[in-house]
This record gives sequence, C-alpha cells and structure tokens, in this order.
Amino acid sequence: MAQMTPHAHGEAPSIARRGSVPGYALVLSGGGARGFVHVGALWALEHLGFPPAAIVGVSMGAVVGSTYALNPDWYAALVDMDVSGFPTLPDFSTPGVTKRLQSLYRAEKIVSSSWYGWGIGEATYDWGMDILHRLTLNKGLEAGRIPICVTATDLENGSRVAFCEGPAWERVYASSALAGILPPARVDERVLADGGYSDIAPIDLARRLVDGPVIAIDASRNLYGAVPTNGIQAMLRGLEICQNEHATLRFLQADLVLQPKFDPPIGTLEFASKRRAVAGGIAMVRAQKDAVARLVPHLSKSRAKP
Repeated sequence: MAQMTPHAHGEAPSIARRGSVPGYALVLSGGGARGFVHVGALWALEHLGFPPAAIVGVSMGAVVGSTYALNPDWYAALVDMDVSGFPTLPDFSTPGVTKRLQSLYRAEKIVSSSWYGWGIGEATYDWGMDILHRLTLNKGLEAGRIPICVTATDLENGSRVAFCEGPAWERVYASSALAGILPPARVDERVLADGGYSDIAPIDLARRLVDGPVIAIDASRNLYGAVPTNGIQAMLRGLEICQNEHATLRFLQADLVLQPKFDPPIGTLEFASKRRAVAGGIAMVRAQKDAVARLVPHLSKSRAKP
C-alpha cells in the first residue's frame, strides 16, 4: 500500500492501497491523555467479538491504533506505557505559596520554551521517540495485522497528510506532534504537526479501507471543561471549544460515534489519568454494545479476550 500524498483537499483519489476489506473501520481521534480511552475501547470490542477490520488514527489515536495493529502485546504495552516525560500544565488552583511559585515557574518554562524553541516537550523528545519505537516494535505501518493509516497536518499548506506505510514511529510522531508543545516532524521534505488540526475525524479515509461501516471514537472533546482560573486556562478552553465545533461536523459522517464520559473531565495533558481513561473506554463500549451489534451483525459474538 503506497503512501498517500497530500492533495488540495485531502489525498489524491487514485492512491494504491490494500483494497477494501470486509468488516468495519474504526476511527480513533486525538485528545491527548483522553486518547487512552481507545485502549479500553479496543479491549472491549475484541472481548465482545467486534474487532475492527481497519483503523485510522489521529494524534493519540495514531499511537494507540498503530500499537494495536503492530504489537501482539498491545494492551499491556499501552496500559503500562511510561508517561513520566509528558509535560504538565501549571495549576494555579492549588493553594499555598510554594505551589503557586512552582506553577509560575512551569508557566514561564512553557512560554520561554515555545518562544525560543519548539515547546516544553522538546526536552523529552528522545524519550518520546524511544517510547514510540518500543510501542510499534520498529515496524512499518504496512506490517499491521490489519490496515492502519495515520494522519498529520502539513504546516505549510494546511492540508491533511495520510500515511499507510513507512516507519510507524516516525509517522505516528508526525500525527501527534502538538504545536507549541512538541517539535514538528520533518517527513519527505514536509513540516508536519498533529493531524487533528486539519481533520479530527478522517471518516472518508476510513471508508476507502473497508467494505463496511465506519465507527468513530471521539475522545477529542471535553464538552464540559473546568471553569478557567487564569488566562492560559481560558485560552486553552477557548481553543477546545473551537475544536469541538469542528469535530461535530466531521464526526457526523460516521455511521456510529462513541464518546466517553469523564467526571471529573480529563485534560489533554493529564496523562496521570490514563488508567481512568482506559476504564472509561471499556465502560463506553459496554454501554453501546447493542448499537455496535446492530451495525455489524455479521461479526462473531465470541467473547475471546485479546
């Protein structure tokens, strides 16, 4: 399956691919830490006998989807994934002079690292690359047990760029390189960043991979966020609301959209909550299992665990 090349509004229609396979495609959105919901969702879908025939992943969805397709021990690899190197946002809601000074220092580091470099995540770039190498076992996307494609955004022309082959670690990083936090990826003379900027839900791409319906998992949105207590939080929440509206339009194209519920909400960079996100994914699929069964009634209902 050849790499999909950028086009004015997506990819060229004449791309080579594995061909449409029977079954349904699963679109896994971004969402940072909320993206760990995909881990629980995939576990539950397999447990209920509804494994996907193909996956399209965006940002954290690309991390999870590629690991699922390429790593036989995908569940343990993701649940036990080291998250210590992910940056955290300052928290000015915590009382105490020491806590406030720590938050001020963290805020200054975020601003200065983005102004003089690529972002606060640049310091842990090598750590992150090592994580991606280990998750994907240094395989190419084309080696997946099911078709797997990931998308990124071309920062020069704003187009969506899709990859269905090539080094998985490199393509996945391009899909998840959050601007202002992580350095952009440079692939084939293009400067690429998080795929969610151009298309949070590439439903059309998923339809080109399967002869069947498309289910999307929307972990990208915190519909109800915490009330901001400072300018940075207000700015991030404003951007989040803008993304919500964009996502609403894109997800309408799927045959079924599954969305987790988190109380309290999980922030984009709150990776310490990854296990709560995994549990949320399991609960989400169990709650919607009848809807999934109606959409893909031909699949076996065997309860074999992954």
